[in-house]
Amino acid sequence: MERPMAALGFSFFLSLVIASFLELKMTVALAALCFVAFLTALCISKIRQNRAVLTVVFAALAAFSMYSGQEMLTYRPLQKWDGKTAYLKIETLENVQHGNTDNVTVRVIEGDIKRGTRLTLWLPDDIYPAPYDILSGEFMLSTPSDSLNGKIRGYSKSNKVFLNAWPAEYGGHNIKVIPPEKPPFIMHKVLQARRYTIMTIMSLPSAEDVAGLMAGLAFGFDEKIPSDIAYNFRHIGVSHLLAVSGLHVALLSQALLRLLVFIRMPRRAASAVTGGVVLFFMALTGFSPSVMRAGIMCLLLLAGMVLGREPDSLNSLGFAVLAITLFNPYAVNDAGLLLSFAATFGLLSLYPMFSRFFTDKLKSRWQRFLYCPCNAAAITVAATVPTLPVILLTFGSVALISPLSNFLMVMPATVVMIATCVAVPLYAFAPLRFAANAAFWVAEHITRYLVAVSRWLASLPLASVNARQSYLLLLVPAATGLIILGGRWFGRRGVRVTALWSIIALLCGMLTYNVFMRGVTSIEVLKSGNATAVLVEHSGRTGVVMMGGQKSVSASLYAIKRRNLRGIDFLIMPSLDDECVFSSMILTDEIGVDCLVCGAPGKYSDTIPALKTGRRINIENNTISLWDDCKAFIMAGWLCVDINKTRLLIAPDRADASMLSADRRRANLVVYTGSVPRHAELITAQVGVVSCDTDTLLSVVREIPAGIYHVYNTAIGDVTAITRGKGDIEVR
Repeated sequence: MERPMAALGFSFFLSLVIASFLELKMTVALAALCFVAFLTALCISKIRQNRAVLTVVFAALAAFSMYSGQEMLTYRPLQKWDGKTAYLKIETLENVQHGNTDNVTVRVIEGDIKRGTRLTLWLPDDIYPAPYDILSGEFMLSTPSDSLNGKIRGYSKSNKVFLNAWPAEYGGHNIKVIPPEKPPFIMHKVLQARRYTIMTIMSLPSAEDVAGLMAGLAFGFDEKIPSDIAYNFRHIGVSHLLAVSGLHVALLSQALLRLLVFIRMPRRAASAVTGGVVLFFMALTGFSPSVMRAGIMCLLLLAGMVLGREPDSLNSLGFAVLAITLFNPYAVNDAGLLLSFAATFGLLSLYPMFSRFFTDKLKSRWQRFLYCPCNAAAITVAATVPTLPVILLTFGSVALISPLSNFLMVMPATVVMIATCVAVPLYAFAPLRFAANAAFWVAEHITRYLVAVSRWLASLPLASVNARQSYLLLLVPAATGLIILGGRWFGRRGVRVTALWSIIALLCGMLTYNVFMRGVTSIEVLKSGNATAVLVEHSGRTGVVMMGGQKSVSASLYAIKRRNLRGIDFLIMPSLDDECVFSSMILTDEIGVDCLVCGAPGKYSDTIPALKTGRRINIENNTISLWDDCKAFIMAGWLCVDINKTRLLIAPDRADASMLSADRRRANLVVYTGSVPRHAELITAQVGVVSCDTDTLLSVVREIPAGIYHVYNTAIGDVTAITRGKGDIEVR
């Protein structure tokens, strides 16, 4: 069979991707179906002789079975600890990550949870462990926010981190920290090198404003990248530059290999040395799935040089994704790996065709000057086309300006990466610091160019299109496939015609949708456990309401980022006794808030002055105008929102409907936080939504009075209602 590893690896990988979108029972059913299909294929001689079919079916069987087993045997049993306290003895595995709150990845070595379980430990100010320190004590556990709400591409889950941990006692005074007797030598040195790298770049005196971006471009260290720069990169479709990928590994390995060959080292020995450096670089950048894909492919290429064989690129890609996901099926939840795989597949399979289309007729002397930009365009298109479905599903938007931004920024970013990677090791030797400073100077000024270009491009109208609309999720992949088929069937003319009609269809769809949705307000109740997070969108403007616990903050932040929003018009927190107030700085540090609306003083009032927001309004005993036709006030702890003639009621936990006036008990949409309020039968509504988690869903359902309005819940996913402000509500 031609390219067996490509067939096996691609089938296994894509089956895991499908499994990650499905419920567990569907994955188990597909595993059983593939098992029956495999047995049937073995019994039919014509199919048995077709090795390609057997390979695909066997790979799908293995993928669905492994994903189901991982979910049932590892992930779901650990979720029973969500919200509970456990005694643990844990070992830190990395340097402390600095963000809005310090955290570190740890491994359980003893205690109530299975040995070897990985956790993210969130640290109080008084605890600052070094790598491989031992911590013991009582810890509170919870599910990571990026694994909530069906977020299958959660970074934590892809790294087998299934729980968060905090010291059970405030301040962590009950936690004992013990230095390790003998830490692992190699990984300890790697972590020291990683810390040295970050500190060297961040301590550059003249590059304070761009040092974080330099570290992200060169080594994928994105903790220090300012949120506005990260937003701009994401908005214009070049966020892939901030993740270590095949570009980094290829440039590093090729540059080192050529240098070693230049100094007369035997080619096989040079390949072996380069392979060792690639392994070290993979460890330095944290063994992320995307860099592992690139590293494994590079190592296969170098191994072929050592053995005197030339590996097939598609086979190498299949082997790489198989090796990664065989040991960690959840690696497909990492958006970086999906984008890396899609882009690499496009370069290997589509680039030859696009290269002929862009450069075939550039034969005259003057036309040859256009070869480089046209070839760069071919590379960009070939890498971008297969990533569009991943971008749509992961980020919820399409950067229409992506081809231009990639053309203007990829090559300068490559120079920054090379200059920074060269400067960091040179800086360790005092006699060579003049060369390191020169390289840093080059990287610093080019990084400032990248920041300026990204800011300019992000300010352009229609730089990015929100793709949460279903028509875009269908139209963009369909248009991409149509253009490819047009090129294969009708050549260059077919590509031009299909591309033109695809653009016309896209613009018509956008125009029709915007006209149809004019004057429509979307009210999205987010899945946030027993807390409440409501996202209100109207005429391109957005506001957020939060009640209850910290999960409402993480759910709101995720939804805002998914929309590629730089800021929101208002943030309403009706009760300052809610835990979401204490955690709200996680949102306000990353997202601009024009107006903060709060209720009466409460337990967490001291948090409000520390929040980065615009003006602040007290809604207690006041009616405030959110937009021209949208008003809000508080009655007995309930938040009452009127969108023209449409009425919205949002209840706090343990609310009492009898405290509302008879007039306010009539609403179009009512949202309950955590539980159904007392005297819920007094409320007249078209639709109700209960914000709760799966553990409390059964008890909540029993509390709903029989025969009242239809009540949805957020235990499974978000609930979206739309209104035109005419006293109407439609749930989608």
